[in-house]
Amino acid sequence: MYLFGKISELIESIFPNMGFFSARRHDLRYSAAGLGLLVCAAAIADVGAQDIARFGFTRYLMGTEVKILLYAADSTEAAGAAGKAFDHITELNEQLSDYLIDSEVSKLSKTRGQPIAVGENLWNVLTTGQKIARASEGSFDVTVGPLTLLWRKAMRRATLPDTAEITSALAAVGYQFLELDANSRTAQLNVENMRLDLGGIAKGYAADEALKTLIEADFASAAVDIGGDIALGNAPPGSDGWSVEVFDLNTENELETEKLTLANCGIAVSGDTYRYLEYDGIKYSHIINPRTGYGVEHERRVAVIAPSAMIADAWASAYSVMPWESSISDSIDRVNLSTRFVERRESGLEEVNTGKFLRD
Repeated sequence: MYLFGKISELIESIFPNMGFFSARRHDLRYSAAGLGLLVCAAAIADVGAQDIARFGFTRYLMGTEVKILLYAADSTEAAGAAGKAFDHITELNEQLSDYLIDSEVSKLSKTRGQPIAVGENLWNVLTTGQKIARASEGSFDVTVGPLTLLWRKAMRRATLPDTAEITSALAAVGYQFLELDANSRTAQLNVENMRLDLGGIAKGYAADEALKTLIEADFASAAVDIGGDIALGNAPPGSDGWSVEVFDLNTENELETEKLTLANCGIAVSGDTYRYLEYDGIKYSHIINPRTGYGVEHERRVAVIAPSAMIADAWASAYSVMPWESSISDSIDRVNLSTRFVERRESGLEEVNTGKFLRD
């Protein structure tokens, strides 16, 4: 689960001509060069009798940098399509953000013991979140909100939450306390003081939805990156896919990056080490373990490739929480996922890969 700060909206529309996607959770401590450039292999491709050019657009939405790339023959049409995608992301944020007191999810969090009809987007996120919560045995949990509030305050004050506060918050956390009824499309919170936090899944969903908006506007060769949660459409003209840069260990067992070529999938990265609270010599990550109530203490990075950015986002969150051996064994069994794990173990950094991350 992620603790996101609010950032004022900033609009840009400048992209380099060459580069790569950087699948990385964006953090305010990154330098500008480290924020991840969204570009692909070819700038212009000759398709039939007309030139198809790449267009890139950037805004700050959902508390992070949002980047859209698409291929089009007309700059005005490209800008219009990107604008609609940005507008859709804004609408989704207004529905799914727990920072906004009038959002749909915040209003749902104020109810108890009664079924509440929810909109299509919130329903899609909640149903997927519950499936992954059950599959991960609670390592991913959208009901983690009470703990999220405690740790947001703790990080601002640079001190640990009170033990009694964590115990109290834990009593209101548990995916089994969230009841969904598919027939009536309603959600019901069954424990006092419950609060939903969709930070570990909503950005992936928004990336998927923004990509759908572009595809519906006939821009199938497009990609959307919301703070490191990336939804990829068809490959750019004349190429096999989008070039995505992901962390990797080199032959000296040091962290560097590797470029992958991907299309028609989602990819997310979790577990960067830039956001944490250090107290009494222990580093507590901004990623909260819903079962213990504390930020995870292991130093682990996780990358997940999945059929959608939403699924990649949620599983990257879950695998950041699960014990090392459990996360690896679980990921091996999930044929629709490709995963890369890097963790600092007693013997040093260790990497494990599955699926598309496996080297030939």
